[in-house]
Amino acid sequence: MTYIFFIWKSHRGFLLVSMIFISVIQFLILKMVTTIDYSTMLPQLLEQLPENIRVLFGDNAFSMATVEGAAAGGLNHPLVLVLLSLAAILIPSRHIAGEAETGTLELILSFPVRRTTLLINLYISAVVFLFVVIFCALCASLLSINMFHQLTPVLFVKLLTICCNLWLLFICIMSITMVLSVFEKEGSRVGMRAASVVLFFYLLHYLSSIWNTIQFTKPFNIFTYYQPSSLMSEQRSFLLHFGVLSTLILICFFVSLYQFNRRDIPG
Repeated sequence: MTYIFFIWKSHRGFLLVSMIFISVIQFLILKMVTTIDYSTMLPQLLEQLPENIRVLFGDNAFSMATVEGAAAGGLNHPLVLVLLSLAAILIPSRHIAGEAETGTLELILSFPVRRTTLLINLYISAVVFLFVVIFCALCASLLSINMFHQLTPVLFVKLLTICCNLWLLFICIMSITMVLSVFEKEGSRVGMRAASVVLFFYLLHYLSSIWNTIQFTKPFNIFTYYQPSSLMSEQRSFLLHFGVLSTLILICFFVSLYQFNRRDIPG
């Protein structure tokens, strides 16, 4: 627990800002949808756009005109994804490669603590902190719907499912970063590489929606397995997303554990 509190103290400022900012985004998006009639405005605006641009927006733009669509779209807002990505990347890159670079990791391992225990505690910390941030976003969405609209049991379950899927996605990103971190000795390099991987997947996800030539990449893209609007409309299977992301998380976890136990510290 001491190590977990140490990680919390190292990142609490950023995590608290993320909780507040993401919660405010959810609240404002849902408030706007319930106070402004977008159902007639959006179709007219989209009709003025070129065909390729309309395909890029897809059906999500129309769904954002409803409370259910806005609730799902808010949890897929670029700023939300950026903040969660930073949290998922920052924790493992700083506390493995970053501390190996500064010599702190060597000092920690000089105490009677197993490497496996250290890595698991770091993993649990990141998973819990990501959960807390996403839980705040869920609470803000539920509060907004309850205040400005009507919260039904069906909508509650769908939002809970979307947030679980979002949590799994960023545990997956954190796990990928962990793999990069146990092979490297510079935290900044790990952070840049992990951010590049996430950005590559994100851009490829959107390009594959408008470019038929690269649509074959969709099954290999982690963002394919987080489609909040499709989950809200029950066009996608949460179990499929859960199975794919969980498998990738477990693979990354065991690779990280194996490499961390055999790695020379420092180095």
